Amino acid sequence: MATESQLIAALKGIFSKSVDESLLVGIGDDAAVVKAHLTPIALATDMAVEGTHFSRNWSSLYEIGAKVTAANLADIFAMGGRPEYLLVAAALPKRFSVEEIEELALGIADEAAAVGAAVVGGDITFAQEIVIAISAFGSVGKPILRSGALVGDDLVISKLPGNSAAGLELLRRGILDENSSEHRNPTVEYEKAISISSIAHSMCDLSDGLISDVGHIAQASGVQFNIESDLLKKIAGYEELDQLAKDLGIDVWEWILHGGEDHAFIATVVAASKLPTGFYKIGSAVAGSRVLVDGFIAEPQGFTHFD
Repeated sequence: MATESQLIAALKGIFSKSVDESLLVGIGDDAAVVKAHLTPIALATDMAVEGTHFSRNWSSLYEIGAKVTAANLADIFAMGGRPEYLLVAAALPKRFSVEEIEELALGIADEAAAVGAAVVGGDITFAQEIVIAISAFGSVGKPILRSGALVGDDLVISKLPGNSAAGLELLRRGILDENSSEHRNPTVEYEKAISISSIAHSMCDLSDGLISDVGHIAQASGVQFNIESDLLKKIAGYEELDQLAKDLGIDVWEWILHGGEDHAFIATVVAASKLPTGFYKIGSAVAGSRVLVDGFIAEPQGFTHFD
């Protein structure tokens, strides 16, 4: 069993590799110190608990670290920002070794480094199961809000949702293959959020499920969305996902409409706008306050913490 000082030393060695000139004081003091920004700062935090958000039965510690980090980074990008710093707090079992925390930390560090962000501090304590809380900080020139959608806007998305939910179903059935990787360590195309930020009226990270997250925009903006299934079918990967669902005896629309943790980017733009590469129109905003699919009311069925 590693001591706290050994764990901190291991973490400092990993996270100190990613620094820039705006970081004045990094890991090792009571607080990190960064230079003041001239642009607004976006802040986001997220917590993940073993058994609720991830399982070591099918995910490596590296994958867990990367997945939790991706969820935080995606929130900053969904605001039109760029993440710069992360604070990581972790509660770990006493049996955790230095090697194990290094693997977890490398997953966090590599995902952060992929977007130019750095871990600059945090905390470690004891718990029966792993709990990870990450706070992300990033610069944002003009925040893109959920409340910016306008009647007449096109609703667009950066990739087909549902692959994370499909992966979870496979893992629950004991199938650990490439089709389950999007749940264990989702691929987040962060730069797509930047590519559409100049024309987006509103934007949201898809984490709770398509109907739930589009509903967040609808509620915040005071508009109604009609999602068209035929448009979703045109997105790359639909036929493969549909076939996998048929093989498992599942309705693919349960994955697409209600599965979460894909971390795609949902946005609204002026109708008929020229979209950046990799974005697809899936519906439109009209007067109202609900989410419809092919004209029928769709109720959220995604994951909620307290139901």
